[in-house]
Formats: sequence, structure tokens, C-alpha cells
Amino acid sequence: MNNYIKSFTKKMDKFLWKEEFTNIIYLHDKEDNERLDQVLFLKKNNEDVVGFYIRGTNPLISVNKVHNLDDFNLFATYDELIEYEENDFNLFKTECIRLYFNPNFHELLGIYLSDINGVSSLIILFLQDEIQIVNDCEISDIDSVFEKFFLQVSVGNMIVYEKINPKSIWMLL
Repeated sequence: MNNYIKSFTKKMDKFLWKEEFTNIIYLHDKEDNERLDQVLFLKKNNEDVVGFYIRGTNPLISVNKVHNLDDFNLFATYDELIEYEENDFNLFKTECIRLYFNPNFHELLGIYLSDINGVSSLIILFLQDEIQIVNDCEISDIDSVFEKFFLQVSVGNMIVYEKINPKSIWMLL
């Protein structure tokens, strides 16, 4: 595991591992009510958040709500932002995380989060200038989800690390 991957595994341990997520928060520009597709927040059961922002090759991560501290500098572009929560989100505790890396570049392509049984899950895909979400995807369907969005990188060639309870260590798949 190189230092780049270690950096992301540490972030995932700190911000996502064993957390219970209650919803996804999307931001909309108040002026035209258009959703900002480059940013999203995962809402925890204690009302805290983990935010992701993509503009380029790697996501930025924040634990601050956008109206508390604008870590992503969104207010340089937007005058007012409105938060919307997902309607069909299934509450789950993260007991399995998979990280998908580009084998040729230092680039995180996606994160798979699920409960221990894989019943409730979430895939976060980082697509250069937008974030795509796939809810409740079975682990057996992950390859087809990635193939749909990442034509330039074959799923079989990605570097994949997984952390699953009760092992609680990062394993190369």
C-alpha cells in the first residue's frame, strides 16, 4: 500500500468506518434551484456530516456543514445554497468499505459502503467534475455499476482495498 492509498484509508477510518448514516444531503443553487452535482454530504445519526467535493481527479472531504464552514469554497461561486435530503435512503451502519483506485494514476474512483450483510449500501462514484450515487447496490453488481461510468478503466484493473467487520484491517482484493 503506497502513501497515497494509506492517506485515503486513514480518512475512511476516521470519517466513515462504523458510522451510522441516516441520509444524503444534496445542495442546490437557490437562484435556479439546480443541484450541484460535484458535492454531497452524508448525514450521520448525530446530525454531523461527511462531505465530498470533486473538481478534478480526487475528492476533497470535510466534516463541516457548508453553512458552518465552507471548506469547498462554494460561496465563491454561489450566493445562496439550499440543502435537500434524499427521499429513499435506507439507514445503515458502515461495516464494509471498498475503495476503488485508478491503477495508472493517484486517483480515487469510488467508495462502496454497506452494512455487514450488504443489505443496505451506497456507492459514491467520483467522475472528474461530478459525483454519482447508487443506493442499495448488491456487492455482486458493483462491477457493472463501475463499467457503466468508467469506460477508461477496466474494473478488473482497478486497485481495490476492502475493510470489513470483524477483521477491521484493509485488505487488497
